[in-house]
Amino acid sequence: MFKARYVLACALLGAICGLPGPAAAVISYARVCSIYGANYYYIPGTDTCVNAETGITKQEVSDGNGGTTTVTGETALKSQIDDIDGRITRAFQNASIAAALAAPDLVQGEHFGLRINWGNAGQANAVGLTGAAMLTEGPGDRLEGTLGIAFAGKAVGGNAGLQFNW
Repeated sequence: MFKARYVLACALLGAICGLPGPAAAVISYARVCSIYGANYYYIPGTDTCVNAETGITKQEVSDGNGGTTTVTGETALKSQIDDIDGRITRAFQNASIAAALAAPDLVQGEHFGLRINWGNAGQANAVGLTGAAMLTEGPGDRLEGTLGIAFAGKAVGGNAGLQFNW
């Protein structure tokens, strides 16, 4: 009984002090996939390699003629990030288009005006052309119409409006 307590006390003291116990098997969590270059690792349980920095996936598959070919794809996370990046780019383009669509101001006695505008948001630039015309003018009241178009990269925007003054 005394011997069992002594062995148990030594084991407990060793565990508390951080002494190594029996050797455990080494588990490999990430295998390097060297055939495609740096930063490629095997996706666990598959023969597909993924680039840890870009999200690009590559896999060797049979080409049907006894050889192999490489199939390249992307992870779902990469495609979602690309989608978000595209939305942000379009938002900046649309904001720059809105900034480039300021209409000319017509004052009493003016009947037509053109305005060329430049707008910027983020890294998106837009150029716009807007025009305004006096549609009717009577004693004490005016009806003014505006029309504009702007371009930012592949995006195009426009506006139209009516203003009644009295």
